[in-house]
Amino acid sequence: MADVQAGKRYAQAAFELALRTGDLARWRADLDDVASVLAESAAAPILADARVPLAQRLTMVERMLDIQPLAVNLAKLLVAKGRAADARAVANAFNRLADEHEGIAHASITTAVPLEADQLAVMETTLGAALGKRVLATATVDPGILGGVVVRVGDRLVDGSVKTRLRRLRLNLEGAR
Repeated sequence: MADVQAGKRYAQAAFELALRTGDLARWRADLDDVASVLAESAAAPILADARVPLAQRLTMVERMLDIQPLAVNLAKLLVAKGRAADARAVANAFNRLADEHEGIAHASITTAVPLEADQLAVMETTLGAALGKRVLATATVDPGILGGVVVRVGDRLVDGSVKTRLRRLRLNLEGAR
């Protein structure tokens, strides 16, 4: 299981390097490649196996990754420290830091019926104006909310669903007895 805290520490170090070099986009891509190879590829179990000599595992990393040298060094460090399985946590934490730096927020929008592309774009623009950030939204459909919309941005939740409104009305009516 990935260690999220360790992932954050490695991501913070990589983020500081990316800021110095001014190439967040390249680091994003490189760390995604690192995560794919170290944590998700067929070679991942071998790279995480301490019974395989470290020199052999490091050579494998060098051969499998065609990325900038500093990112290769990070990949090798993860393998050497027994943290290869944490590579996806590192990439995810890095992306969160980069998004924050670039003023990007991710939103989850849930509706009872599918949204058209232009409706989603309007919601992204409206949320972006309210938050002062560029919003990238993903839409999901949950017929159980009956109608309305549920929006989650980070740890903020705005539940404007009919289901929730009906639940509140029921609680108010029960309290009036």
